Amino acid sequence: MVSLDFKAFREAVFRLYNQGAFREALALMDEQAGRFPQEGCDLYYWRACLACRVGDPAAGLAWLQEASDRGDWYHESVLQDPDLAPLSESDQFAAVRAAFQERYAVAQAKAQPLLKAWSPAGEARGLLLALHGAGGNIESEEESDHWRPAVALGWRVALAQSSQVWAPGKYFWRDREVGITEVGGHVAALQAPETTVLAGFSQGAGLAMHAVLGGTLAVDRFLAVAPAIRPEALLPLLAACRREVRGYIVIGEQDRYCPAAVAVANAMKQAGLACELELHPGLGHDFPAGFPTALERRLAHLTR
Repeated sequence: MVSLDFKAFREAVFRLYNQGAFREALALMDEQAGRFPQEGCDLYYWRACLACRVGDPAAGLAWLQEASDRGDWYHESVLQDPDLAPLSESDQFAAVRAAFQERYAVAQAKAQPLLKAWSPAGEARGLLLALHGAGGNIESEEESDHWRPAVALGWRVALAQSSQVWAPGKYFWRDREVGITEVGGHVAALQAPETTVLAGFSQGAGLAMHAVLGGTLAVDRFLAVAPAIRPEALLPLLAACRREVRGYIVIGEQDRYCPAAVAVANAMKQAGLACELELHPGLGHDFPAGFPTALERRLAHLTR
């Protein structure tokens, strides 16, 4: 058995899923999942979806029941995944769902927007405020490893965590208006300078683009990695957008959001707005390899 780190394991499972190789994905889960007990909440859910996909809804329900028995829970939107449709008529699934909803309500009542920041030695060149993707949090080393290297480049770096809970220890920006309001609070608390870049990955990147293009915040630069966006929601913002807005989009050509990213980047240019599009052949919905090493070039493009 070849041992994979969690990121490589996750990528392999998703690749098999996207290929329709559901049994192979389950076999990989059986082989490797026991090595990642700290990721149990995700693993139970993935196994439930895959089991339903191979025509074994009883096994899928058993995985969700096991997740419930150990105290896990998932946001209702996650449980509406089409993969779980075979469970929709099950009374046991309804009971598990009710338990999840109860735990979600308790967690959501306690949740608050959080911020973590690092400052460079000496005067900062600017502020890089980054937003996690769906299911992220600011305690994740994987999350901070993408953005924190900008501190060595002279930038103040801050990571924002949404107050909207998705699962234990996982957060998302599902309600855009709530998210933008929270980010606005962080911008004020950080006394954001004129040179501020609002950055993010996936859902966080989409929120950053909406906030900057919509003029909601006093920030006119965004760095979006694999933005989860719909052109029809963003394009109407361009007509009234501030002319000084600058954008930078990093996305893989195999990312399902790539066509949307290309459409928005082209529309920004046609509207007279600066936007750089960085395409990565063969890359799916992820950061490109070596992302931090090119941060200086990307930030320089946004601040020149």
